[in-house]
Amino acid sequence: MEMTLLQAALIGLFYYLSWSPWLTYVGFFTFNRPLLAGLVTGIILGQPMEGALIGAGINVIYLGFISAGGAQMGDPSFAGYVGTALAIASNLDVGTAMAISVPLGTIATVLWIAKMTVNSFFVHWADREVEKGNLNMVAFINIVPPQILLFVMSFIPATLVVYYGPTAVNGMLSLLTPNILHVFNVIGAMLPALGIAMNLKLIGNSFTMPFFVLGILCSVYFQMDIIIISIIGIVIALTISAVNYRGDKGGNA
Repeated sequence: MEMTLLQAALIGLFYYLSWSPWLTYVGFFTFNRPLLAGLVTGIILGQPMEGALIGAGINVIYLGFISAGGAQMGDPSFAGYVGTALAIASNLDVGTAMAISVPLGTIATVLWIAKMTVNSFFVHWADREVEKGNLNMVAFINIVPPQILLFVMSFIPATLVVYYGPTAVNGMLSLLTPNILHVFNVIGAMLPALGIAMNLKLIGNSFTMPFFVLGILCSVYFQMDIIIISIIGIVIALTISAVNYRGDKGGNA
């Protein structure tokens, strides 16, 4: 499909909003995630179902994603918005889309490092205004310059990549043989396992692993719907929390 400048700009705008404070932390934990990013991108491009499927595949890769301070292994939001847009525009399947989204997210880390570096200058600027007793200027420095910088370093790159990227991707695909494309599909199929493994490394322990195994049994062997499995998980979690709360309350009494 042909990407219009307006569509590319809307995708770039949502990418900026996903990192901005305007949507609060609720927005950060929703619009910043590839699942919702794929859905939003799909709606903008007129293919919401395809966008949601691609975003869901990319989201699994980043299940164990964590950003500590200025260290970041990748940009899940960039991978979600831009990766989904390029995949839909280039008619890629989910496996190939996941394979190209990871390097996109990794490359976008350069933007993250550059933004954090420049933001450090705003801190020193604010310190100088504090010494002068100009508190109104401190509030201005903490909001306006960082958001202008974030907009420039998120909206513009995302818009340009989404608008001009499909041509480059289609040109690359025309040069690749079916065997090489098959390699991309295999890599894309393996990436969700990496995301699940990273997630298990963070939360996996002797207490949680039985529930993970139970979820696999319900999904693979009993062929239960994922929504039903989620409801069962919520009921179990609430029950355990209630039992532990009563135990702690009884012990304190």
